[in-house]
Amino acid sequence: MAMANNKTQCFKCGKNKITYSCEGCLKHFCLLDLIEHRKILNDELNHIINNYDQFKQTINEQKQNPHNHSLIRQIDRWETNSIEKIQQKAQEYREIVIKSLQTFINDIENKFNDLNEQIKQFHIENEFNEINLNYLRNQLIEIKKERNNSLNISIPQDSSQFITDISSFLSK
Repeated sequence: MAMANNKTQCFKCGKNKITYSCEGCLKHFCLLDLIEHRKILNDELNHIINNYDQFKQTINEQKQNPHNHSLIRQIDRWETNSIEKIQQKAQEYREIVIKSLQTFINDIENKFNDLNEQIKQFHIENEFNEINLNYLRNQLIEIKKERNNSLNISIPQDSSQFITDISSFLSK
């Protein structure tokens, strides 16, 4: 009596042996190669588990400390850069105002000195009348007005001239 031949070709080693079907890939393996195939599948599952655990840890860290997120760090850099730009502009404006004030004060001082010379001259010569006194008085009033009006410099209040706004797009 002949034995029934229940051997098929192993997918891995190619030999005709008693094989076992893998339900996942639908391939037939001999016992040794099936064990190796299962080991490979277990290794892949462990790799997936490790990736999952690492991702879960990352999510937990972000949840516990949202200030360490890369977007927050970008906002921090944006803030620092914006402050530096404002400080640079403020320094530029200070220098412009100081230079303008010095010129303005020098002009006032020159007019004041001229008026002083005229006053001295009238006083020394002792030759003046109401017209001269009115002229001196009016000159002094004009110089005072000019000083009180100071410089016509305005400070812009629109901060968008200096700071680039952050655009955010949130998508789900």
